[in-house]
Amino acid sequence: MLLCFAIVFGSFYWSMAQDLQNQNKIYSLPGSFRLNAKSDGVKGTPFLFEVTRLGKISLPGGKVYEEIPFNILLEKNEVYIQMGGEDNPPMVVKKWDWIETLEDNPRTFKTETVGGQARVVELIYEKDKVKIIAIHSKTLVKNEIVRDGYSGPQYDTYRHNVQFYKMEAVRSEELKLNNAGLKSIAGNRFEELKEFIKLEKLKPEEPQDLRRIFIFLETAK
Repeated sequence: MLLCFAIVFGSFYWSMAQDLQNQNKIYSLPGSFRLNAKSDGVKGTPFLFEVTRLGKISLPGGKVYEEIPFNILLEKNEVYIQMGGEDNPPMVVKKWDWIETLEDNPRTFKTETVGGQARVVELIYEKDKVKIIAIHSKTLVKNEIVRDGYSGPQYDTYRHNVQFYKMEAVRSEELKLNNAGLKSIAGNRFEELKEFIKLEKLKPEEPQDLRRIFIFLETAK
């Protein structure tokens, strides 16, 4: 009698467990399986460039150094250079006037006060007393994906953000690069600008492409 009861109860318990598994999609997985979201490392860097760039650096007093490996730590608005090869540790440059990358279309970086705070900015365009600048930032985005037995590595990732501003004297105004924002920039040449963007396959949210847009509006009159 007891044996029969054990067999019936065991069969019922096994059947109930199977139902729960089917309903909740719980499967038997190896012991190394993790249900918690966990990072396998970090992708990217908190610096502006993933790889150090070569640039010209102008110091106060007018002295310019050529072909200096540099990078910008965005969170702290600090410029780092590396002298004497990769075996030497990078150094912080406390005082500098401007930096220009060594490439076909150089990018220029300066320090400007935006919203009452000194920021390292990328100079997009400048005419008379008006400047168009880009402020770069990076945010560490934590992995929130729940692992399963078939997932590959999951990483925390640095997300790159860019905001654009128009500066005139001590005033600054954020530039939105949607249709309305581009129309305010182009005025009655908006349709012409749209055609130029389409023809050249430009992305206005990319600093170098936005620079081309301002140059186009200035020179193609």
